Amino acid sequence: MKPAVLFLLFFLTIPSLKAQEVDLKGTWTMFEMVYVVGANTQTMTEDMMKVNNAFTDFFFMDGQKFKQTSNMSGSGTTDTYEGTWKIVEKKLILTLLIGEQNMDVDYTWELKSNNLILTRTSPDGSMKIISSYKRKLTSIN
Repeated sequence: MKPAVLFLLFFLTIPSLKAQEVDLKGTWTMFEMVYVVGANTQTMTEDMMKVNNAFTDFFFMDGQKFKQTSNMSGSGTTDTYEGTWKIVEKKLILTLLIGEQNMDVDYTWELKSNNLILTRTSPDGSMKIISSYKRKLTSIN
């Protein structure tokens, strides 16, 4: 192959590689959660979360470190889990330390209109949870 053709292929490949990079770093807060069980769908909206003082925040940090803080477990407390995150194709994999054990929690993910949409489906496919997050803006003082 001629050097000019190799040079052209190299520069045509760079934009497509950069397009695959995803910047999730920062704080994301849940604004909607949809439960789908069979033909039944239940939605918890942002307004419903505010009324109930419910929240879930994801913190994607440098070095693929991750933290999740939420009061939506039903225990009446705020729970925090830490670990790591990585993206493998269309899977977002969170490895969290729960108790004394590392557990992988995987989601199908997409960025849509600057919102992070995470979908988790039960192994038998009978239940699906779709949670939507928006990036929290940080104030500059």
